[in-house]
Amino acid sequence: MQTASAPPRGGAPVRVVTDAEVVARLRAGVAAAGSQRAYAAAAGLHGPGLCQVLRGRQAPAASHLRAVGVERALVVRDEAPAAGEDASCS
Repeated sequence: MQTASAPPRGGAPVRVVTDAEVVARLRAGVAAAGSQRAYAAAAGLHGPGLCQVLRGRQAPAASHLRAVGVERALVVRDEAPAAGEDASCS
């Protein structure tokens, strides 16, 4: 398990991105490829699904995140267990 003091995986810096930033990266990929169809094929994405994400009708799926080098992470905002939650594993 990675702690706050542990370096990020691979030693590369990490930052939090929004869905809007993911969509911007997808748009940049589409522009570089010349078309949505070309980008979808090159990135291994489902074309209609990519279109839905670019139009804001659907949130980016894991495949869209992977295509632009983003991964989902769970974030703990505090170390205290939630009310009624047992911190022990026994």
